[in-house]
Amino acid sequence: MARIRIPKNAGAEFEIIVAMAGNYAVWNHKTGKNKLLIPCRDKEQAEEILRVLKEKDHNGEIWL
Repeated sequence: MARIRIPKNAGAEFEIIVAMAGNYAVWNHKTGKNKLLIPCRDKEQAEEILRVLKEKDHNGEIWL
């Protein structure tokens, strides 16, 4: 399992994107140290991660 740490200033705007290789990812539209890009296995995992981030039910990190 992988642990993804969420920056404190990650913001509230997240969305699911499709990367160039066709993989799904969750992104927060930021650059620099507050950038958050989480690659996902499939669309269902991306939707679950997006739900957790929008509800702020992560306590600073997400386990995948």
